[in-house]
Amino acid sequence: MTSNFDRFLAQLPTADAERGRALFRPARVERGELLVRAGDRPERVGFVERGLFRLYQTDAAGTERTLAFRAEGELVCAYSAALRQEPSRLTIEALEPADLMIAPRSTYDALVRASLGWQALVARLTEALYLRVEQRQTELLLADATERYRLFLAGHEDLAGRLTQRQIASYVGITPEALSRIRRRLISINDDRPAAAYGRDHDDDARDGNRSSRPRSSPAAAHPAGEGTR
Repeated sequence: MTSNFDRFLAQLPTADAERGRALFRPARVERGELLVRAGDRPERVGFVERGLFRLYQTDAAGTERTLAFRAEGELVCAYSAALRQEPSRLTIEALEPADLMIAPRSTYDALVRASLGWQALVARLTEALYLRVEQRQTELLLADATERYRLFLAGHEDLAGRLTQRQIASYVGITPEALSRIRRRLISINDDRPAAAYGRDHDDDARDGNRSSRPRSSPAAAHPAGEGTR
């Protein structure tokens, strides 16, 4: 069975794909572990083979603001921090047990510099990321809360059932209570979609960050196992 990483590498010429295959190593991250912590310098690039990650920032009041999610088939890293060569403003948290392919950031950057195939692939990924960030900014600036939620469901239907209402609310930019009211209203005027299409009915505190202890850093992701907007 072809893996997500194999399909990702298939976009490259054979020689470049083999260089990538030699560079990335498998790693395991458990739910709640941090791939990147705000304030850290990004030292690795991850490709999500299986699992789901949340990219968020914490404001001065301690409120977590979710910027993006990364799931199967996507690169996950603190991209802007790596470009600026400064500590990350983002925290990247595993929302599910995850299998990754991990590469050291410095070695990955050297691979891209030396390979026209990787340069072309990274350019396409960067263009796609720019368009997603621009769309996200437009939604936050111009759309009301209900419309932002509708847009989230339209663009992330595959993720709605994997996220808690608290996580979705953080992404949409509202409180969980406000999201619950919007959700009930949309279900009451249902557009022929089942209630499950609007996400879970309830939150699981063990999954949404409302835990007795904060997420822990992920030493497992730094070593071979036995990183925005979505």
